[in-house]
Amino acid sequence: MARKTALALSFFMIISFLGCAAMLEPPADIQRSVDYLRQDIQKLQQEQAELSKKIQAMTGMKGEAVQEAPSEVPQAPPKLAIEDPANLSQDPGDLYKKAMDFMKDGRIEDAERAFADFIVKFPQSDLADNAQYWIGECFYSQKKFQEAKEGFAAVAEHFPFGNKVPDALYKEALCAGTLGNTEERTSLLKQLVENYPYSEASAKAEDLLSQIEKSSP
Repeated sequence: MARKTALALSFFMIISFLGCAAMLEPPADIQRSVDYLRQDIQKLQQEQAELSKKIQAMTGMKGEAVQEAPSEVPQAPPKLAIEDPANLSQDPGDLYKKAMDFMKDGRIEDAERAFADFIVKFPQSDLADNAQYWIGECFYSQKKFQEAKEGFAAVAEHFPFGNKVPDALYKEALCAGTLGNTEERTSLLKQLVENYPYSEASAKAEDLLSQIEKSSP
């Protein structure tokens, strides 16, 4: 009798273990969703890595110093007018604030380098899209509209969920118009109004579209 009881107890424990294991296994549809999310995250990480490489290449080219002709009289090495972003604090907030201070002081090239350095070092930061937007503004303030347009376009391309996407789309449209691409300007403005109807940039886009329509023959 004791043997039968032990066998029954063992059988019950095996059935219970299999039932728990089945409960722990996630449903197929949830697993597929998780897999898709992982693929999206990997894709975004790859895009941000590519953006970091591009920014490093751009800042590397601009950071090349021009060698002066040797002088007969030895001179003390000149002080650098532009601070090296590598010497700035590694804290994201401090580095971003330093870049903004450069921008406010009119040190546009310093600001551009600092914002680019921020994206390279902190591509996952919530401020990364802001930094990319301000890179576009740096070019825009220098009337380098083609470079500015590319800088603004990179916001939506590499940070599609960032809060600066609507503003970047609006400024990208302005650059397109300045460069003579009126059809692209209109397309970008309509895209902004359609996708971000409650943003401040959308209201400005609607006003500009209305002006464009009134001025059309």
